[in-house]
Amino acid sequence: MNLRRGMVVLTVISLILVGGFAGYVDQAQEVETVPVERGDLKLVIRVTGEVINDRTVTLTALVDGQVSQVATALGERVETDQILASMDNRAAGARQQRARAYLQQEQVRRHEEQMRYQRLEKLSVKAAVSQEQLEQAKLNWEAATAAWEVAKADLRLAEVAQEWQQVRAPFDAVVVGKSTEVGQWVEAGTQLFSLVALDQWEIEAHVDAVDSGRIKLGQPVVIRCDAFPELSWESTVNWIGPSVEREKDKRLNTFRVRLGLGINSPSLLLGQQVDLEILVDRRQAVLKLPFAALKEQEGDFEVALIESGRLRYRQVETGLEGDTHVELLAGVKEGMRVVRLDGERFETGLLVKEGETP
Repeated sequence: MNLRRGMVVLTVISLILVGGFAGYVDQAQEVETVPVERGDLKLVIRVTGEVINDRTVTLTALVDGQVSQVATALGERVETDQILASMDNRAAGARQQRARAYLQQEQVRRHEEQMRYQRLEKLSVKAAVSQEQLEQAKLNWEAATAAWEVAKADLRLAEVAQEWQQVRAPFDAVVVGKSTEVGQWVEAGTQLFSLVALDQWEIEAHVDAVDSGRIKLGQPVVIRCDAFPELSWESTVNWIGPSVEREKDKRLNTFRVRLGLGINSPSLLLGQQVDLEILVDRRQAVLKLPFAALKEQEGDFEVALIESGRLRYRQVETGLEGDTHVELLAGVKEGMRVVRLDGERFETGLLVKEGETP
């Protein structure tokens, strides 16, 4: 009877212990874990850029007059020396014709004075003319020569004035501004066209000054544009601004970087915005964890491990920081699973259990 009673008591105690252990397990907080994995990691600086071209020009009227012809339109491509507009050149043409006739007249007079001087020079050898007559003939010839030079200069001026009746493109370009029409009366200096060269287009971006030590010439850049959502292409940094610029709000210091449009770039427009990813550093086959699995403690980083059902923190040494992951140099091994903290502050020694593996 005593033996049976003892067995009953042991059975009751066992059930109590099992139930208590089950309750103990049920009280453990479920946490998500992630593996320490090996892979590539890169650090990029993301900024917005704009398509620019420093080679721009504003063409103005060179003379007063009425516009008689406009031979281009806004957005058109023009070639070097192509006529874009013409002025009413009737008066300029008449002045050029008059200058040409005057030059011909002075050329004849110069020739006559030269022949007269040469005849008197021959006669002076025979003492047939006085020295005074010879000197006067020479002076007349020199005066006629000077008048002939003046007539030539006047003709050149008339020809230039005639050329100024036409506005020409100084280089291959796109017309980005047009402010004249046929029949308009303009004064010299009136703006007519704005042109941007077809070559030397670049992308310019403003980068936060805190990243100035990271940007180097030749760094690769991945470019994307909302106008071409399925396309990305590459270029390289080819110019870094020499100074820091302060934005209008006086709170953001930036410096400028430039890069070419890149190989296989689509047809971008002047002023179009693009998204840039400047590759600062790249590491291959490194141990890494997502930022959500790390906790910063007084300047150091820690990870949370599950040891015997309880949460324990371990300090780790970090390296390159990417967008979502960070390189681990010491403190963990590949394949280890650590708790995904997501910014939460779990207490050391907290009773935890691993949830479903993602």
